[in-house]
Amino acid sequence: MHNDDHTPFAVACHLLRTVCGFDVEKARGLTAAIHQSGSVAVGSYDRATAESITLRLVRAGLRAELRQEVYDTQEVFSAERVGDGVLVKVPEVFARGWEPAFESLDRLYRVGSTARGLRWPRPVMTRRPLLRKMFPDTSASRWQSAMFRRRHRKVLADRALVNRVWEQWINAESRTLTLDEAGEWIVVFGQIRALYLLVRKATPLQFHTLAYLQEKLVQAVDPEAFAGPDVQPAVVEQPT
Repeated sequence: MHNDDHTPFAVACHLLRTVCGFDVEKARGLTAAIHQSGSVAVGSYDRATAESITLRLVRAGLRAELRQEVYDTQEVFSAERVGDGVLVKVPEVFARGWEPAFESLDRLYRVGSTARGLRWPRPVMTRRPLLRKMFPDTSASRWQSAMFRRRHRKVLADRALVNRVWEQWINAESRTLTLDEAGEWIVVFGQIRALYLLVRKATPLQFHTLAYLQEKLVQAVDPEAFAGPDVQPAVVEQPT
């Protein structure tokens, strides 16, 4: 949101409270920051929510715009081995930006996706195209695919795992994971990549970001096995 010369402080503060849902203290702080610096990012949302909020602010007379958030990798995620665990650091704004991906994965495992004709308990991880790549013999026929899903349903659609990682991710501004927990993060990020591949649209940069998160965790879990040049992407991107 940008500063202007005609909107009173109280009006801008009120709109941040009513449109964005901020409390009085945060709304006042953001309004002051906008006045002092000229422009401030007031939040990170999924695209539909961001468009709705921006439209309401503009209609109320404020100078607001929607921007795709891009960050330097050094600022948004780090993972390093600390004793028998992995210390991860994730800024809250970046973590919240990925919440829609976790929500979509949880919803898919719970009720399926009408867009792809999926119905519980046939989650995205058991779609035949993906099975065909991972287990060619298993996916040779519909019957074999159905038997495979039945045998491994709990693992392939482990909502408890997704929700556990989701909660840790949102509260991981600075958190030490056990090696098992770090392994769970790697698995769930892989599931989100599959989700984007088969159901949701994503930019190449978002796929690159997910791969980067997995790579950093793998290097932290087993640093000796993956010692070598650390090649990082220049930027990472929020999901749309």
